[in-house]
Amino acid sequence: MKTSEAPVRKTNREWREEILLREIRAWRQQGRPLYSHYMRRHYQELLAAGIRYFGSWEKAVEAAGIPYAEVRRYQRWSKETIVEKIRALHAQGTDLSFRALMLSPYAPMVYAAIRPVYFGSWKNALLAAGLAPADIYRYRSWKDADILREIRRLHAESADLSSKHMDEHANSLIATARRRFGSWAAAVERAGLDYAKIRKRKRWTEAEVLDRIRALHRQGVPLTSTEVRNREPALFAAACKRRFFGSWRQAVQAALGGSETAGRDCETTGSRGR
Repeated sequence: MKTSEAPVRKTNREWREEILLREIRAWRQQGRPLYSHYMRRHYQELLAAGIRYFGSWEKAVEAAGIPYAEVRRYQRWSKETIVEKIRALHAQGTDLSFRALMLSPYAPMVYAAIRPVYFGSWKNALLAAGLAPADIYRYRSWKDADILREIRRLHAESADLSSKHMDEHANSLIATARRRFGSWAAAVERAGLDYAKIRKRKRWTEAEVLDRIRALHRQGVPLTSTEVRNREPALFAAACKRRFFGSWRQAVQAALGGSETAGRDCETTGSRGR
């Protein structure tokens, strides 16, 4: 056997069925491919033992509780199934970087995706799934401090930092933050923000927006867009939603009517309140 194809484990091991199955599961848990061609090159002894005990490598893998369809390198893949799998993994917050997936149980899917008959490269596969490769890789090499700084930046821009919104619009950031800090809420809290208040962004109703504007008015708070955006970004963002008022000016006018005060408070906002 050539040196490049030598198995990574020692030969002449004394196998028993339970040891064989345990070794297959351990190999899988390490994120290593289990298709026969790979095993022949990297762990021929395990492959041979599986065939000897179960009649075929496929049956050995199945006996270990692993569906062999999931470990096939090329079989049963198509452009459509690859795209569907990528989208499903993205929705789950899986790290879709090439390196991460090649060390995961999804390596056979990546091998299939980069074949010329399918997409030719992992970048092209991501694009076919409607994902921007730059977004996928954007946060992977960031340090924890960089992630927290990005969360603060988004908050300063009045971005919706609720987990639902981030899952839909900034999946790579929230997935990375969850791996680093345990949960999105924990990451937001580490950034110095109150996640309980951030979650309330999704609970605004039109009546609540109006009530809050009136309360600020009674307190003597200037109702300019700049003041409210800095003081209560969640209120400002909710008021400007199309399903509510569409702009800060219209929200204030709806809350206070056509009074002279309302007009004066909003006269500096103009289109900037949108």
